[in-house]
Amino acid sequence: MPFDNHATLFDLDAAIDNYKRQHGTKPNGFIIYRGPSLMDGKPIVVVAIPKSGNSKTDSMLQTFIMRSDVPPLEALKSGEDYSVCGNCLARPSNEGWCYVNVAQSVNMVYKSLTQAPIIRKGVDTGNTYKPYCDISGNWLAVTALGTDKDNRLGTYGDPAAVPLEVWHYLNACAHGWNGYTHQWRTCSPAYAKYCMASIDKPCDTLAAEMMGYRCFIAHVKGEDKPTDTAHKVATCPADKQVHGEALASCKSCLGCGGTGGRGSTHRSITVHGTGYKVKRYLEWRAQQS
Repeated sequence: MPFDNHATLFDLDAAIDNYKRQHGTKPNGFIIYRGPSLMDGKPIVVVAIPKSGNSKTDSMLQTFIMRSDVPPLEALKSGEDYSVCGNCLARPSNEGWCYVNVAQSVNMVYKSLTQAPIIRKGVDTGNTYKPYCDISGNWLAVTALGTDKDNRLGTYGDPAAVPLEVWHYLNACAHGWNGYTHQWRTCSPAYAKYCMASIDKPCDTLAAEMMGYRCFIAHVKGEDKPTDTAHKVATCPADKQVHGEALASCKSCLGCGGTGGRGSTHRSITVHGTGYKVKRYLEWRAQQS
């Protein structure tokens, strides 16, 4: 295990009380891991935000996996996002189709992490973004944070960049969770407990299944689902191109919790999002033919 200093454990209430004494207010986010990336050993951080306004996922606890020493937009442009995204083909540095808008929520989380100055209309307000409460390595507090919540593993970044123990403790008493990894070919198969294998081509589904994963399968509109798998392939209830509208939020479904969460089927979804990103995916798929 990467952490064994159990003498430093304290519960979440104590951590929040200590934060309030220092800052005069409650934290709106928590640092649950600081340490090396399992992708390349570079320093990363995981920030958990208990509340979310994301309409697709609903109010799940969100986790952002970022380089701790490089702003996310800079990492995206330089390729240093490899530390948190690994060899994912959807990375923007690969001219991919990743749906995450790093300039918005991810960038804001990083600004709070680094206590960046708040600039309005080009003027420094003299204030900084609110800091996060650091409970990294304090597993009782991390478990308490995830207790009875629905956790989204890797709102940004791949959960396989993070030691498995982090997800084990966060989800230990959770109501449910969703997680996805593009690293299913190379990371420990133990991540299958918490993550679906992110499948960019339906023909890869069987290979991931044989490695112990349930799968989340991206496909082009009208493409046939895999039929030679042990698990049935069910359409994601959020697939508007199939259902006409989202039938459920991620929070109400919780069908993408790997082998240890809810659900027993693979899930499929029609590739969607910003037009140019869909175009990139379609062009990539055409090259695979």
